[in-house]
Amino acid sequence: MIEVRLFGDLWRHADGLTSSGAAVYLAPEQSGTVGQVLSQVGIDPEEVSNVFVNGRLLPRSAYPISLGYPLVSQVPLSAEGCWNSRVRSGDRLGIFGRNMGLVVV
Repeated sequence: MIEVRLFGDLWRHADGLTSSGAAVYLAPEQSGTVGQVLSQVGIDPEEVSNVFVNGRLLPRSAYPISLGYPLVSQVPLSAEGCWNSRVRSGDRLGIFGRNMGLVVV
């Protein structure tokens, strides 16, 4: 299973759940990339500010790198690089909406 936690206004994509931090669980055969997970949950990448994989940020700028955040990559990722990042069974994703973009700079 892949655990997908939705924060901010993205929780509305979690069927029937009504609180921020809502979890969606995807079967292993539904794994692939972050972009595929977003698509399966019904989230447009334009709605997303930050993505964490197993507690590590997918950095889309140099700023979180300079702050010492736990990161998936030590170089900034393009939007395409972020959405093409691999996820596997057992991974936990934290996906934050645009309205929470300043939670992690």
